[in-house]
Amino acid sequence: MKRCLNGLGLVALLGLLLAPAAHADVVDDVWRGTNMRLNAARIRVRGNDYATGYWLLRKSANTLNLHVPARDFGINSNLTLNMYGSRSGNVITWTFDDTLPQPYYLGDANSVTRVRGTLKAFARQVRGADDPYCERAACPHNVELVLTSGSQVWIDGYTDIVFKFNWTEAVDMRQFIAYAGVPRPRLASMRVLTSTNRCPSADATELSGEVTLSTPAPTGGTLVELLSVDSTVGVMNVRVPEAQRVARFPIRLPGGWSGPTVIQASSGGAVQTLKVGLMKCIVNPVRFTSWRLLPLTVIPRFILNGGAMVARQEGQESDTLFTSKMDAYQLNEVLAAERVDVKAINSGGDLFGTAYGPKGKGAFRLKSSAVKSGAEQWVEGFEALAGNAHGVPLVRWLDDPDHVYLVDEVGPLEQEGLKGLAKGVLRFNALGEVATTLETSKGARAVRILGKEPKVLVEQESEAIALNDVGMVLGTARIEKLLRPFLWTPKGDSRWLPLPEGFVSAQAVGLNDSGWVVGTATASDGKTQAAFITSPDGKTTVLLDKLAPEALTKAGYRFVEALAITNDLQVLARAVDAQGQRVHVVLVP
Repeated sequence: MKRCLNGLGLVALLGLLLAPAAHADVVDDVWRGTNMRLNAARIRVRGNDYATGYWLLRKSANTLNLHVPARDFGINSNLTLNMYGSRSGNVITWTFDDTLPQPYYLGDANSVTRVRGTLKAFARQVRGADDPYCERAACPHNVELVLTSGSQVWIDGYTDIVFKFNWTEAVDMRQFIAYAGVPRPRLASMRVLTSTNRCPSADATELSGEVTLSTPAPTGGTLVELLSVDSTVGVMNVRVPEAQRVARFPIRLPGGWSGPTVIQASSGGAVQTLKVGLMKCIVNPVRFTSWRLLPLTVIPRFILNGGAMVARQEGQESDTLFTSKMDAYQLNEVLAAERVDVKAINSGGDLFGTAYGPKGKGAFRLKSSAVKSGAEQWVEGFEALAGNAHGVPLVRWLDDPDHVYLVDEVGPLEQEGLKGLAKGVLRFNALGEVATTLETSKGARAVRILGKEPKVLVEQESEAIALNDVGMVLGTARIEKLLRPFLWTPKGDSRWLPLPEGFVSAQAVGLNDSGWVVGTATASDGKTQAAFITSPDGKTTVLLDKLAPEALTKAGYRFVEALAITNDLQVLARAVDAQGQRVHVVLVP
């Protein structure tokens, strides 16, 4: 479901609070819910105490009225108490005045003939688990009703000792607690969004998971409880926001972990389990077995796991999403905009970008696997800068172009550590780290930023190219007028990557979560170029020409420029065919 956030977090929050037409409140949940559960009620009448609890009161949807048969409470009477409900703010008022079909004998010669009065209950949101006394998935849970001032109940009756003496007595309402609202939505599914096709990391890393409810969450959201069988793998309960069905959660992996473990999630009486583990790590270069040639009119910009890509068609200024089968979705049509500019992708298949239209611009997050559904998240008046594997965008505001904002559930939150960097290229990962290039007194330097202090990665003039979800930063440095790729690791060291044999300079372009690097090397003549791939240990660099399928090699294809690499080791590259024509190729291992 699309989430729309306006330009300022405070304004967004106020919008949530002050727009009752758009957002239900707890009394609305009571109104649209069915049934109420009376957890505890105690009264005193004519010197006797009466108590009851754990009764289900019947109620139809879209009303506050209750029609409660006395027999539901074990009272041997044909009385049905007709309670007519109304609301004022968060207080529900029930009025009733019913005459018993036959007098009800209380004992000691006393009988009741009529029940009347007013009950006022304050409705407040219940956070956390379901009503603990309700064992069925369809039970109401999310609103607690507590008796408040203004409640008055009377009973009329008579005492029959030779003569009948009529009396009226106020009922002492000592306790009334009930649960109402809508059922806690059932958990429909759970999955891991980010690719598990990566090598174990020596440091703690994260995957991104997603839970989906069968129905939208009620007022205040719904808590989905999460548990990992392996206690070293961290997961925390996640709240699905109000009126939404989907929420994401991090899966924290300890250093060196490859698994597997089982993640268990539950909500609304439904339980889902998911086996999570990292796939077998590939550390040595392998030959590519298949390929896809892209149409000459398609200019690729990003490639996603599974082979989908973001590209521009020749002569167009707006991006198009192509599936792995090359089905095209023009994003400006999907988002009803004049132009769409995708700024980043993540390993879960999200696209982060800016849509430009006649009414202005907006930053968006869109799920490539559900492109027809449109934007999952929309931030009016902002431009997208980057996004991470958890689906969290970094944006900038049109009226404040030097500041970077992180978008959470409330709205954009300014990031002090990134002040002044909104005009540069930012890389943002699941660990909350940012990699970028800063101008220093010594020139341009690749840096990694966590918090407020930037960490310069190499002493030489350099540029940050990529940042993966295990904290590695790929960059290119300039040494004596020649380019040299390097890889910075979370241990704090940088290592120079080897150049292909016969080449003197190289530009890094892509990095995946296992540490595989692709780039473009240049020979000493300054003209001859070749695409290469480097293994995660940084010791082996191989030209793509040597790993390409034999059919392409025999057909005279030569790979001159690497463009990107995915976690499933698909490589996007530019090649020259036997006729000297430049083409784009996706190599698949």
